[in-house]
Amino acid sequence: MAVPTNIITAADIDGALSQEFIRNFQGQFDRLAELIGIFGVSVRPAGTALYQYTVSGSLNNSANAAGAYFKTADTDIVAGKTYYTVSNSVYSAVANPTKANLGSYYELDILGSSSGTAYVEGDEVALSKYTVTKTAIGDLSPIPYRKMTTAKAILQDGYEKAVMATDNKMLSQIRAQIINQFFTFLGTGTGTPAAGASVTDLQKALAYGDAALQNAMETNGDAADGAFVHFISRNDAADYLATASISTQTLFGLTYIESFLGVERVFLTNKVTDGTVIVTPAENIHAYGIDFGELSQGGLVYQTGSNGLIGVAHKGAYDYASAETDVMTGLQLVPENLGYIVKSTISA
Repeated sequence: MAVPTNIITAADIDGALSQEFIRNFQGQFDRLAELIGIFGVSVRPAGTALYQYTVSGSLNNSANAAGAYFKTADTDIVAGKTYYTVSNSVYSAVANPTKANLGSYYELDILGSSSGTAYVEGDEVALSKYTVTKTAIGDLSPIPYRKMTTAKAILQDGYEKAVMATDNKMLSQIRAQIINQFFTFLGTGTGTPAAGASVTDLQKALAYGDAALQNAMETNGDAADGAFVHFISRNDAADYLATASISTQTLFGLTYIESFLGVERVFLTNKVTDGTVIVTPAENIHAYGIDFGELSQGGLVYQTGSNGLIGVAHKGAYDYASAETDVMTGLQLVPENLGYIVKSTISA
């Protein structure tokens, strides 16, 4: 007998469930990205190395006369360069220079060089030196999850409770896992308020955190293209929220406040230790997704969103008389410049 036309099959139901799972995840992420100021997701192949960066260096405003020796600024041995050591004002070439001894090495300025405010007309323009140090934080990897709901559970509790409600619980815990990893990365930030800053309450912690970040970016000649993003403990905000009429919303497990204690874009979370404020520019937070197209070539076919954040598949597991939900996440949120992650600690 021929199959009736326009019949709704199990595959249709499974596909609709997967799309619903993705819509819930994608919708919350898109709103979170909009409020933080993340524009676009970089889709990379699984296994792509992820790094955080520290940038150091400054403009050269110095001058060296022709034939003068000067302390090397190199951080590693440069092949072919001649280094010198000094003893009793006598400079001697080093036959076999080593990185461990770079701090005692000099270079010879043959032509005379100067730069910036100390530039002398006709000199070779001296180099300003900058260093980017990369810290590996792992690979961009697909993270798989699976659950099974037995036929008995579906018959006893109904499909909505047994499958859809547990799908929603699974979704919320996957979101929390992604946020946990993001705050692990945030915790490696190296920025702090200026020495002697009187950080005695939450409002000052926010203000000094912003000031320290603005100073760091100005010193490096950078400017934030968007607003700063602030992360604080719910417990620290509780006293203020109890006495003020403030509108909040929950996104991706975080509580968002548009304006709070004089700063914009504040997120409340239990992922931040009580007494700590973390601030970073919106453009310092990057979102990465994986290429699910590569997986489909290997027979792993998921329903996916548009940018490699998550893949979902529902199917019948007849061997176990169960309905199976398979989820693979590709989303990773990475704050990349460690110096632009400032942590303020409330002193008392």
